[in-house]
Amino acid sequence: MCTALGFKTDFGCFFGRNMDLSYSFNQSPIFLNKGFHYLDPVTNKTVALNRSIIGMGTVIDNHPALAEGMNCDRLGCAGLNFSRYAYYEKNTVDGKINLAPYDFILYILSNFSSVTEVKENLPSIELVSIPINKDTPIATLHWMVCDRTGASIVVERAKSGITCYDNPVGVMTNDPTFDWHLTNLNEYIKISPFDCNPTAWSNHQLKGLGVGNGTLGLPGDFESVSRFVRAAFLCANLPQLDSENETISSFFHILDNVAMPKGSVIVEGNRASYTLYSSCMNLDKGIYYFRTYQNSRISAINMNNVTADMKLFDYCDGQDINYLN
Repeated sequence: MCTALGFKTDFGCFFGRNMDLSYSFNQSPIFLNKGFHYLDPVTNKTVALNRSIIGMGTVIDNHPALAEGMNCDRLGCAGLNFSRYAYYEKNTVDGKINLAPYDFILYILSNFSSVTEVKENLPSIELVSIPINKDTPIATLHWMVCDRTGASIVVERAKSGITCYDNPVGVMTNDPTFDWHLTNLNEYIKISPFDCNPTAWSNHQLKGLGVGNGTLGLPGDFESVSRFVRAAFLCANLPQLDSENETISSFFHILDNVAMPKGSVIVEGNRASYTLYSSCMNLDKGIYYFRTYQNSRISAINMNNVTADMKLFDYCDGQDINYLN
């Protein structure tokens, strides 16, 4: 249960996501410098990063696992749940670059600088179901990739193989497959931010119950299909923005519209699924912004100011309140 989006404005290209889960994965903002080494559990070889990366992730047995991030060349990538459709090979495939799903973001951000480069190299990649350790199950994911030009794709690995979709709406949620989501948008082509004209019906002039009647029929639930439609509608109707700060604020407002408060969705085990955090990356400047469930204040990390080999930042999950008296 997650939502990702990306759009380009006069103030840069912005990319980010909501992370919706029923548990913490010990997440924190993480910076990995060019040259950082990690052990690839699939090949059992040491890998060195070709580009610096910042994002949100965790470290498992000294191995960084990213939920989303961007590199120093301003390419961004986010992984979202794809539980009913994701399929990975059980063993490595000869002639392919074999990756575990949890390393897909690391590999993409380490090796490429644009969506075009990712598309060109996807045929050489295979995803295999080799866990990071015996206690950590394989995540069922698909991925949204975005670069500073505003170009965006969705990458999915199902039983039919790896598929790459151009993303004309700049939005991704969870299953079903991305092409189904795009087709489903046709069901909402009459939705509009403008109020409908009064209609003569039974000798009465119907004007709607207040403003907003043009959005009547826009789904308001938290299912992935509905979140996709809402986020696509809001991105498509983004107004003219006057500053970088207004752009960042608008980005988080869209994510707020598809965020899940505690108590709204209860999953197996009577656990609340909710939006752990929301992120926004300025792909032009290399700044990573985030908010947590317990802290609605926006925190920011400029990757250009970090020199450490690997650095974990404070997750900032305590609410800040600005007292005015």
